[in-house]
Amino acid sequence: MQAVKALYKEGKIQLLEPLKGITEAELFIIVLDKAEPTANRSLPTTHSEQDFKTLGLGSFFDTNEDNNVDWEDMFDVKPR
Repeated sequence: MQAVKALYKEGKIQLLEPLKGITEAELFIIVLDKAEPTANRSLPTTHSEQDFKTLGLGSFFDTNEDNNVDWEDMFDVKPR
């Protein structure tokens, strides 16, 4: 998986960087409204570790419960 910046104008998407080693791919596109100030796009400051524990996910990932899960199959992602 790669992240690349692009511009959209008049129905066309222009990549600002080449995709390395990719000849065909499915894309998931996040559109940032150009009229919205860049400052509003940044993620809020968080306490990720504390939030993670608060959600109770820490106890799931601290176990062997997911050791035998094929995550590529689960999310329908082909291995590289």
